[in-house]
Amino acid sequence: MVKNTVKEEKVKHTWRDSVFRYLFKEEVNFVQMYEIFSGRKLLPEDVEFRDTDSIVLSKDLKNDISFIDKNGNFIVLVEHQHTKCPNIGLRMLIYYGELLKMYVKKHELNIYGTVPIPYPKAEFYVAYTGSKEWDDDDMTIVAGDVHIKVKMVNINYDKLAVKRTDNTLSGYAYLLHQFECYRSDGEAPRIAVDRAFKACREKGYLMDYINREEFLAMVTERWTVEQQFIDRERWAREEERAKAQQLLQAEKIATIKGLLENGVSLETIAASLNLSVEEVVTLQSQSQD
Repeated sequence: MVKNTVKEEKVKHTWRDSVFRYLFKEEVNFVQMYEIFSGRKLLPEDVEFRDTDSIVLSKDLKNDISFIDKNGNFIVLVEHQHTKCPNIGLRMLIYYGELLKMYVKKHELNIYGTVPIPYPKAEFYVAYTGSKEWDDDDMTIVAGDVHIKVKMVNINYDKLAVKRTDNTLSGYAYLLHQFECYRSDGEAPRIAVDRAFKACREKGYLMDYINREEFLAMVTERWTVEQQFIDRERWAREEERAKAQQLLQAEKIATIKGLLENGVSLETIAASLNLSVEEVVTLQSQSQD
């Protein structure tokens, strides 16, 4: 008989990358991180995500985070690294080339024409969480005959200038920091994860995520590719239901406001909308906010 308890699940070797992608593919989290990396402030509505999951180099090799500004001026590529990698420049060039192909196709650009085509320039960043020193802030990395500049940002918790509970990068760094501390104390990986999650809750980090079942699941081998599809479909349905409820609420508020302006009593409105008088009064107050 096979037991299926969470406690017996193994921690994925690539869990840091999975969590990093999960958190920073959200625009609001990305712009927080980008401001720390570049010093430039963007709004979530200024950027849009570029999905490079279709770029297949190997089973586990794909770009971590790619965003483009809405005006098409620049593309930001971020790679999460827990170890130093001399081939990061080559990988980023490949991702950038694929993103340019996607950009050209989307905008139906004629790259064979005689008129120069403006295209998004690239900004390359490495979010480094390793223990070995890698202190070069700006690296010119050679990939064949091409030289590109990659900015390495050490996001280990003790290196961060920003340590706020409302900052997702701070929370991510703290989660990794606590995990490594417990591992160095001899804890098994699965126990170290549990204790790191608990430490985040106590500190107030990642509170929008830390209690989600899928957030813990992606750290373990339980969050397979099949499970990811199932979870994402469920999240999409939940989001659609929430939007529908918000729309219905707005329609009720507008109806109540219109009926009251025409002199209809609260009791009559409640009966027609199958609500209590108290609920009508509550919705009426929301229309006045």
